[in-house]
Amino acid sequence: MRSILIVDFSVYREGMVKMFQDLGYRTDHCESAYDAMAKLKSFDYDLVVSEVELPGDNAFDLYNYIRANYPFLPTIMTTDKRIDTFFDRIFKEGIGNVLCKPIRREVIVTLADKLITRNNIFGLANYLQGLKETKRVRITKSRQIQGAIGKILEEIERWGLPVVNRMSLSLMLNELAINAVYHSHGFTREKEDRLPVELREGESVDIFFARSDTQYAFSINDYKGMLTTERILASINGVLEQEQIINQAAETGEDVTDFVSETGRGIDLVRKLAGDYYFIIKKDVRTEIILIFDITPLRDDVGRYSSLRIIEDR
Repeated sequence: MRSILIVDFSVYREGMVKMFQDLGYRTDHCESAYDAMAKLKSFDYDLVVSEVELPGDNAFDLYNYIRANYPFLPTIMTTDKRIDTFFDRIFKEGIGNVLCKPIRREVIVTLADKLITRNNIFGLANYLQGLKETKRVRITKSRQIQGAIGKILEEIERWGLPVVNRMSLSLMLNELAINAVYHSHGFTREKEDRLPVELREGESVDIFFARSDTQYAFSINDYKGMLTTERILASINGVLEQEQIINQAAETGEDVTDFVSETGRGIDLVRKLAGDYYFIIKKDVRTEIILIFDITPLRDDVGRYSSLRIIEDR
């Protein structure tokens, strides 16, 4: 039986404990990092789910303790605050999974299962419940990207599904596909110089798109596995630092053109525009970015915009 330790003092703890128990997990709980460390010394766990702010200490202390003593034990942090307000600490510690409360049941259940088992981590069928149809577009040249994205969105609309914020969604998919074609295949210099490229024989980037009765989804795949948790966090942190520079410049009138770049824009757009999303990585094998949208969008902006989900199989 899989076992989970939940470290939380808030009203969400009991509900989370019951949820995992109902799913067949052995579940322990406590309210502080100190108590969690004591339990970790006495029992074997497959996952730790911890609130960021704990009485008398914080989950970063617990995370560092786990990393030092149980380096293969996955951890999910939870919070009711926007993670942008303490992302510098997330970046410094290299934390890949932070969920903002209230947490959708299917999100934490899916993430917990993938982090514990590392099974079936790739593919839309493992994330989109009730999947009914899947299609694929293969890209081997940078010049194909824009046309491919346009055809994908047209097909989504032919399914009779409303594409909200089409322009923003198109921009996000273009950015992610460009990153997969250029960065993952060693063409970073060519991207900076805005040069077209063609992938080597046998290499490709695949974009899958699918639908269920209530959702539609995309996945962008490269078969290099070059992305890492560290790179994702550094990209997001760089965008947040740039936003601070731009906001300060708006007040002072300072010219900050030389300090602003497009680096990280694709990943940042995922955080801001996607519904549920996952970065999935198997080193030197494959990277997949999954984006899931509700056909009828929910008013859950804080929980989504603030979350971070990275499944990395090293």
